[in-house]
Amino acid sequence: MIQSPYYPTMKFAWIAVAAVLLVAACSKEKKPAAEGVFERLDFAVDSSLLGDDVTVGGVHLHAPADWLPVDTSVMRKLVDVAERDTTVMQLYPEQAFKPEDGGPMLLVSIFPKTVHLGTGFIPWAGEVAKSYREARPDVVVQEQWMSLSGVEALQLYAQSGQLVHVKILLNADQPVSLDYTVPAPIWPNQVRAVESSLGSLRKVYP
Repeated sequence: MIQSPYYPTMKFAWIAVAAVLLVAACSKEKKPAAEGVFERLDFAVDSSLLGDDVTVGGVHLHAPADWLPVDTSVMRKLVDVAERDTTVMQLYPEQAFKPEDGGPMLLVSIFPKTVHLGTGFIPWAGEVAKSYREARPDVVVQEQWMSLSGVEALQLYAQSGQLVHVKILLNADQPVSLDYTVPAPIWPNQVRAVESSLGSLRKVYP
């Protein structure tokens, strides 16, 4: 998904192998999307690595284990920042999760209700991807169109400096964004937790 082969020692050998395979499968740079062509991806779920339930925009998943809901003051700051964005990428943070000692974060957001997908998910998500790239002109952004448990999605992967960032756009009842941000040095220790979180994704049926 978003892995890259850090620390090629025996201790992390299995992580490195999984990383190479997942980058190849899920993060091909600027792969074009044809209507109806979403590569099905199934992530193995380790239930011991799953934390709090998240239900938003017609989908359900789990945050990684030990990533806890942020306090109200932090959430307010995230909302304030989002409200200042006037681009196509403007979103509204619903929930955020971080370990108690800081580091990684999962931000779960919906896009304003003024966003309509009348032209289809692919053109809209493509515009978001374009804005994402333009905001990071010096960073290589890799993308992959995929299907997660039957939910159409676009993944954007970027590593700048010491941070790995993965944005997952979901074609749910209302467009949803999952933003996983992890410091690069600890990424090998978080790979399986993030995979399990994404593997737990399910569409919520009325």
